[in-house]
Amino acid sequence: MKIQDKPIRALYSLGSLRPLLTAIGSLPRLLMLGGMIGLSPMAGKVLAHGLIQEPPSRNWFCGALTKPDQVINGTAQYPVCGKAFNAPGLDPNAGYNFMSVLTHTRGYAALGARNNVCGYDSETWQGAPTVWDQPIDWPTNRMSAGPKTFVWNIAWGPHFSDTQEFRYWITKDDFVYQVGKPLSFSDFESEPFCTLNYSNSSPTANPAVIPNPGNSTFTTKCTLPDRSGRHVIYAEWGRNHYTYERFHGCVDALFDDGIPPNPELDARIELTPAVSELVGEGSLTLDGSQSIGKGLSYQWSIESSRPTAYRLEHGNEKVATLHYDDIPAVGNLRILLNVTDGAQSDSETLTLVHQPAVFSNWRDLGLLSGLAQPLRLGDRIALRTVTQTGIDALWPSQPIKFRKGSDWTQQLAQAINSRNGPVRLGVLNNQGEVVMSQNLAENRVYAASSTDIASVFLKVTPVDSGSKPTITPRVAQSSPWYHESQVLISHAKPITALRVKITF
Repeated sequence: MKIQDKPIRALYSLGSLRPLLTAIGSLPRLLMLGGMIGLSPMAGKVLAHGLIQEPPSRNWFCGALTKPDQVINGTAQYPVCGKAFNAPGLDPNAGYNFMSVLTHTRGYAALGARNNVCGYDSETWQGAPTVWDQPIDWPTNRMSAGPKTFVWNIAWGPHFSDTQEFRYWITKDDFVYQVGKPLSFSDFESEPFCTLNYSNSSPTANPAVIPNPGNSTFTTKCTLPDRSGRHVIYAEWGRNHYTYERFHGCVDALFDDGIPPNPELDARIELTPAVSELVGEGSLTLDGSQSIGKGLSYQWSIESSRPTAYRLEHGNEKVATLHYDDIPAVGNLRILLNVTDGAQSDSETLTLVHQPAVFSNWRDLGLLSGLAQPLRLGDRIALRTVTQTGIDALWPSQPIKFRKGSDWTQQLAQAINSRNGPVRLGVLNNQGEVVMSQNLAENRVYAASSTDIASVFLKVTPVDSGSKPTITPRVAQSSPWYHESQVLISHAKPITALRVKITF
């Protein structure tokens, strides 16, 4: 992502003279946008970029595997998720934001403790507790001390190019988990038990970090310390100085003394016919019988920009059938299999492209979802798209201001569609054109099929509250030959504009 497209809550250590001038040169374009509300390619709900898939994190158990609507209709794989989804003070749809637990910070190692552990005062929740900070009886993963891999799924924004590090902390040896008591950073060791650096310029330099662009995953290898009983692992995936975008999450672990977890558990998906692309309507056999493990239970699920076009039969058996209808525009279909032996689980995902029977110039990115927070007059809004290679863009390039008496979807559509670019907001008519519908709830986001845009989000820059940032200058190092100055700029809310003047 380009630095001018991202907000930050604070600037840290602008560095010595040459880096300082380089950073300041970008500052007039920096910090344009604040909170980020996901615009979903999945069932019209909001998502963002990444989370731990294996071992399942809280937002993988309750978000990726179990959705709020599944709790309501009684099909939830993990019904306990309902206690988190419906916690007091939370939007009941917030569970669809399972990919959006993020900040634009340097994380716990640099900033220290915040009020909420698992969300690290996530920007999407404006610093309030997330679904995954709720102190319920979370599903656990059996673990034991020694080598352990953590797999991050970043399919909703595959940013490999600027990934910098992964960090993992664990609760202290005498920690006792209590349902009803929120986690505190005082429960955790002050130092991470695993810190892994990564540079995409040398993707194999660190053998403990394995990128897999084809599956949009990072596999990270750590060593778990000795523990007994129930513990929590807090994790961060951090991008570099161009954005300082960081994703946060918690993994609940049950250390069984003398009973190591089954290392052979492995979810595997086979398709019949073996295709990577669907066309028109038809059926597809989903086969999980090659999965490895004993006494397995199976759960299939799908995610799509048009969920009503798909129907699963035998979704809780090792072999399921997927029926699909024709769709008006190109779309992605994500198939997910979760297997569990009762003590631990493993997941596998496949992404297919679904082409309409009649060629379309457009790719369907989904409905413009309801916001996770209400818009205020003066807030600035824009669409942010992410390509399959992790390249970001804004539509329009200059966010528009939300006006009184105007529907924001119509306002945004007018600003985007008038430019006749590769991104449009509306519905497809019989001529294959994207036009605004009078029923604003029907309007969807489309990208030209010639592009490789994979997902889209709504970016919101909150209106300036009038509060001022705290600016702290300091001399980091100096000698007769050089002088390294640093400026710390901190603010309670995202900084939406910044102008810097340097005089020598």
